[in-house]
Amino acid sequence: MKAIYARQSIDKKDSLSIEGQIEQCKTKIKDQQYKTYEDHGYSGKNIERPQMKQLINDIEKGIIEEVIVYRLDRFSRNIIDFYKIYEVMQQHNCGFISISENFDTSSPMGRATMSILITFAQMERESICQRVKDNYYYRVSDGRWAGGPAPYGYKNGDRKSVV
Repeated sequence: MKAIYARQSIDKKDSLSIEGQIEQCKTKIKDQQYKTYEDHGYSGKNIERPQMKQLINDIEKGIIEEVIVYRLDRFSRNIIDFYKIYEVMQQHNCGFISISENFDTSSPMGRATMSILITFAQMERESICQRVKDNYYYRVSDGRWAGGPAPYGYKNGDRKSVV
């Protein structure tokens, strides 16, 4: 059986992100039987995602013969975790397809391309974390509330929290 894996970091109501990923992946499957694994509201920074764990479990049981994702960064944004999962996939003769990044994991060039893409996915995640952290510290140093709701007894003003 084939598997479609889709992930969305921030679970938003009315968002079609996961549904859109699944629809794109279905174009590769045609009329074959498949199972979907959807992780709503989980980061790709690790594999602590319920449906990712279920997918890995199903691969180990031999239920899944191929995993299809919309993009590699929807599957993982961590090099070490990705290769751990990929090793499990190889041990159980499970293929891997990324719809938007056309690479063939059976060739050396395809595996090299995959390695480059997962490296950039991790770099992008780390860059986003750094920008958020820098913005947080800038807001604090500027005397503003760093984010979120104001503490009890205060309200957020234009530049500072106001009693």
